[in-house]
Amino acid sequence: MLDPIVKPIRALLTETLPYEVPVNFSNEFLFVSEVRKKELPVKLQYFLKDHYRRRLKDDNYTIAFSYPIRKGTNGINTISIVHPLQQIKIAKFIHDYSNTILQECSESENTLRCAYEILPAVTKDDLKKFGDVRKLGIPHIAPEEGKLDLNFAPSFFSLRRYNLLDKFYSSNELLRLESRFSFLKTLDVSRCFFNIYTHSITWAVKGKKFSKDHVGKYSFESRFDNLMQKANYNETNGIVVGPEISRIFAEVILQKIDKNICTELDACGKKSEVDYALRRYVDDFFLFAKDEATLEKMVKTTERCLEEYKLFLNTAKSRLVSRPFVTNVTRAKQGVDRVCDEIVSEASKPLSADVVTQKKTSQKFRSLLEDLRIIVSEAGASFNETTGSVYFKIGRAVLGLAEVCSSVDEETEPDVVKRLRGLLRILFYVIASDFRVAPIYKAYQILEDFSNLRKHLSISVQSALDDRIIYEICELLKTYPPEEKELVEGNISLEVCNLVLLGNFVGTDTFIQQKPVAKLVDRLVNSNKLSYFSFVSVMYTLGHSSHDETVRINSVAKVMLGYILSRKNEIRQDSQLYLLVSDFLSCPYIKNDHKRSLLHGVYQLDGFSDELLTVLALHVAFVDWKGGRTSHFLRRKRLQPVYYSV
Repeated sequence: MLDPIVKPIRALLTETLPYEVPVNFSNEFLFVSEVRKKELPVKLQYFLKDHYRRRLKDDNYTIAFSYPIRKGTNGINTISIVHPLQQIKIAKFIHDYSNTILQECSESENTLRCAYEILPAVTKDDLKKFGDVRKLGIPHIAPEEGKLDLNFAPSFFSLRRYNLLDKFYSSNELLRLESRFSFLKTLDVSRCFFNIYTHSITWAVKGKKFSKDHVGKYSFESRFDNLMQKANYNETNGIVVGPEISRIFAEVILQKIDKNICTELDACGKKSEVDYALRRYVDDFFLFAKDEATLEKMVKTTERCLEEYKLFLNTAKSRLVSRPFVTNVTRAKQGVDRVCDEIVSEASKPLSADVVTQKKTSQKFRSLLEDLRIIVSEAGASFNETTGSVYFKIGRAVLGLAEVCSSVDEETEPDVVKRLRGLLRILFYVIASDFRVAPIYKAYQILEDFSNLRKHLSISVQSALDDRIIYEICELLKTYPPEEKELVEGNISLEVCNLVLLGNFVGTDTFIQQKPVAKLVDRLVNSNKLSYFSFVSVMYTLGHSSHDETVRINSVAKVMLGYILSRKNEIRQDSQLYLLVSDFLSCPYIKNDHKRSLLHGVYQLDGFSDELLTVLALHVAFVDWKGGRTSHFLRRKRLQPVYYSV
């Protein structure tokens, strides 16, 4: 059994944040602080309970921190970090109503992704798979104490049936559907989460007439409605995008729509799983039929049932496929997988001291990259649709190369270098063609394995390879620079933020000297305000430099202090401002005098010693400033039920 303090807020670790955040960002410090706050000195307990983390009233709304992320070729999606105070309420709601959520998500047999059951906090399989993990930076809650192991905390809910849409495309279920039905039409709900009417959850659970007749009554659905409004500036039109809780909210509504579609079709004499089949993955509908007339009737029925809930189809994204249901994306993925297997094989073969053989190895990697480019191009697909397996296979290739590197010597070292350079070239080419947050996460994980492998190489070769990686990162920064308008406002994208953090992982001193990096840092240091991502990026870079950056750190700190104090009355409402306050206080590179000024100016509190501020930092942090837990954050992301293909 979990500790009674842990259980109500366990969902903070998995269900309340979007997948796409800075690589060193997590709710773990918040979670542990909530669990351990009673162990703190009285002064810090008072600060957390009565000021910094004072509970929101039910009628208090918050403003989510919304930001754009790239979702493919020239595509942009806006996602949000809900205010942490609101996240605590959401986590407790999930705990209180977990069984009701599961019941409401079990209404439709047509869904391909929904909450299915409450997962145990730690599984034996997880422990066997990942082994011992370093526990740095925050207190560890060990599973043998009957509590939660942060290293292996999976999702609160397990998912039925596919956590990624790609798994449905490659499933036996799709093959069986193809054998029974001649046609498939795919439909997409236009900006589904942005258009969901929050009150419609009561229509889905109790019916529209009952809901309108009992407005304001206390119930699961009314609480859920209110919770999503308060997380999103009190808006009833639209919900925040990103956290798993939003997908749960949408799923309850869309399951009712599934049932309405099937009921209408059955009333017209069309039998489910005989004349037609309906499948849905979040807001993507898959309509299967034996003839086009039935398919058209399904489309009209789907449109009508969606409109009842103020939702509409994006007709530009609809696609009709006749049997076999093989698309250009399917063909490209198969080709990419074959090339990836060759990459692993080439990287893992025994080392050679022969110069001619080494040259052929280098040429082979260049040829494999050409094969990837040709496959994607000839299929008429895009890299973000087809290259998800590349990152996994490059990671496998690095591990395979590490195994054969145990016997590397002066004569075979050039062979290792050529293979690593080939793998790096492929990795960064694919990221340049698919510049999103998830691939940058994958690059971070691959480079971690790479850094372990490089220990077998000479110091000069290590340095040369690090320089190569930094060069590739800087090329990405030059290819995808922050827009001038963004820089004027002290803002950078999440993708650029994570690239900067990746460069720091490889080597801050070399990275910060590169022209595009030095220019970016100078612009941010000289800004009169900084966004949260900019603050994290520039302060992390300056703090990890071995050079004396005191003047520039103080300059940023003074600007941020002035900005925070000018908006101190909005901190409990504005998510980005709350995060800035939190990581201003947690940042080890900012002088304690600046932190005391913030505590006095915002909370009218004094008397915080250096020792108290050091302890406080761990209880207000969201950023892992030292970098000790960043690899752990990424490792845990592998356990989370992601939505987008990577």
